[in-house]
This record gives sequence, structure tokens and C-alpha cells, in this order.
Amino acid sequence: MAREENSSHLALGIVICLCAYVFFVTASSLVWSFKSAFPTIQIIFFQNWVSLLCVLPLALRKGVRPLKTDILSIHLVRDVTGVLSYYLYFVAIRYLNLTDATTLNYTAPVFVPIIWWIWTQEKIDRHVWWSILIGFVGVAVILNPSRHIFQEGFLFGLLAGVLSAVAFASLRILNLNREPMSRTLFYYFLFGTLFSAPFAILYWVTPTGVQWFKIIGVGLATVMAQMLLTVAYRYGTASFLSPLGYSTVIYAGLISWLLFHVPPSLRTILGTALIVVGGTLTFLLQKRPKKLADTLTVPDPKEKPPL
Repeated sequence: MAREENSSHLALGIVICLCAYVFFVTASSLVWSFKSAFPTIQIIFFQNWVSLLCVLPLALRKGVRPLKTDILSIHLVRDVTGVLSYYLYFVAIRYLNLTDATTLNYTAPVFVPIIWWIWTQEKIDRHVWWSILIGFVGVAVILNPSRHIFQEGFLFGLLAGVLSAVAFASLRILNLNREPMSRTLFYYFLFGTLFSAPFAILYWVTPTGVQWFKIIGVGLATVMAQMLLTVAYRYGTASFLSPLGYSTVIYAGLISWLLFHVPPSLRTILGTALIVVGGTLTFLLQKRPKKLADTLTVPDPKEKPPL
């Protein structure tokens, strides 16, 4: 069974992770700028196809043999949930503003302990349940049950967050099993390309002018984000690094406000704050540091890869 090693480069991992989320938001912002110009599945196709072209030279530099893996099932779990999460997130962007859609997508840290419990049957500490509850209250504030809870955009965004949690857990397992980054990304983008290609052809809309640069930019930003995130997850557990995903909400809020002139509402700010607190507490309660400085030390992992 794979075991995570203590790392002396955690600060580097944090910086890489934060940079990865800058590229994630860049891709999301480009998608949001399209409005309804393209079918979502076509954007998913370009995202994965362009990324696959970028990854191929790295993946095939030593031939086809290194692409063989003994844990294909874990790759498939990560690939399916990752691609579907992106699809639902991009659909949610069509219905919501960029900040709300991003916030709901990055509820993943709230769901990670639940996903791990279902997958491994490991008991969740009762204190962690309180942080999960706080996160769900934040989701409810954004959803506004009295009016919006049954609107498609919010449900798509929330489901994207659940699938992201599964993808994050799967990615951590791949890293614990020493899967090379090139192999991990190759399978991910190959699956996304093959899955989306038939539907993209069926609903094809030809980009024009600057749209070509934007839609290719979605793929380039995505591959940079995935590469950086895959590297970052070698320096910390899923429960440690996943709360850094909340930086994406901050990035998205700033971009929406400064570039698209859509300031966040008070409800969004309050709900986002609760979700951030819930996800961060999930990490802190699992780690239980005796002092604040201890949060920057990677512990011997208690997480057991479900193989």
C-alpha cells in the first residue's frame, strides 16, 4: 500500500497550487465570456483536445510502454468525475454569474471527508461534522432555498463540487501510488477528448475570429492548471491542499468585478465566507495543530488509499 512521505517543500507546493488555480479561473473566465456562443460539450472537447496535444510530447517521450498502468480503475474514476465536473461547472456558468458558479464548484473540500468515508469506510471525527455543517449552511445561503434551490444552475454547480471532491481524492491516490504526472494527464485528457468528440461534432458551431484564440486558450489554461495541480498534490494530503481551492473564488470574484463589472452580492459574500470557514476547519480539525505553525508541517498521513 502506498504511503505518503513527509515533505520539506510544502511551501513550494502551496505556491504551485495557488498558481494552478489562477489558470483554472482564467479558463473559467474565457468560458463565461462565450455566453451561449458554443455548446458546452464543444468547449469541453476543445479544452481536452488542446490539452492532450500539449501533453502528448511529454507522455510519449519514452515511447508507449511507460503509459501502462496497474491502477487503470483509479484513473477512470478520476477522469470520469473530473470531466463531468468540468461539464457541469461550465453549464452552471451559463445560468449564474462567475462567482456563484465557482463558489458552488469549490465546495469540494466540504465533501472530501464524506467522499473518503464512503470510499474507505473510515469514521469521520465528530468535530469534523461541525465544519461540514458550516459549509452546507454557506451553500444554503447562496442557494437561497426560498427562491433558487430548484434552479438548474445552482444544482449543476453543487453537483460539480461533489464530483470535484471525488476527482481530488482520486488524484491524491494516484500520487500516493507514484503515478507519473505525464501518465495521469494523458489518460485524463484522452478520456475527455474521446468522450466529448462525438457530441461536439453533433452540435458543432464553428468559432470565428478571436473566438478561436479564446477557445484554444481554455485548453492551454486548463493544461497548465492540471499540470501545476498534479505537481502540487505531491507535497500534501488532499485534506490539506483542497482548501486552497477557495483562492479560486477570490480570483473569480475579482475578475467578475474588475473585468465583467459584476460585483458579488452580500448573499454570495456571506455564503462564500461560511464555505471557506467550513472547508478550512475540516483541514484544521483533521490535523489538530497544537500551534498555528504546525499547520505548515505535513503529518504522517492517516488517509489510506482505497485500493
